Amino acid sequence: MKKIFPFMLTLLLAFGCNKEKIYQQNLNGEWSVYKYLLNNVDRSDLFQTTYPGYKISFTDNGAFTETYVANDTVQNTGTYSFKDNDEKIVLTYTGYEMVDTVLVPHTVTREYTIFNLTKDHVQLRTDSSQLYMEKKME
Repeated sequence: MKKIFPFMLTLLLAFGCNKEKIYQQNLNGEWSVYKYLLNNVDRSDLFQTTYPGYKISFTDNGAFTETYVANDTVQNTGTYSFKDNDEKIVLTYTGYEMVDTVLVPHTVTREYTIFNLTKDHVQLRTDSSQLYMEKKME
């Protein structure tokens, strides 16, 4: 019994320290939204109409690419990181806004609380919305 306790403690510490790495491995790949709740009301149709063909791809080195079609193909490429003990994911990319006749770059940051992350499912939540996503199988 004395030998098992230190082994279990070491094992727990090892898994605790690798949480970010496990999250990155599980996120790695292309995802699509199958359900969208806005203020706890199913608004999946609204999401699909606003962001047709929406998909987001994560790499295990901290990069993401988000794509959808709105008059033209929109592609946001940036980085992601974890915060609050790896319970939240932060997406950061450069967006552009038309000011007069000039496109002005600005940093866009979106933060989600992560729920139920597995290799093929994740739920990303904000104060008002929830994205239920599934990984596209190759």
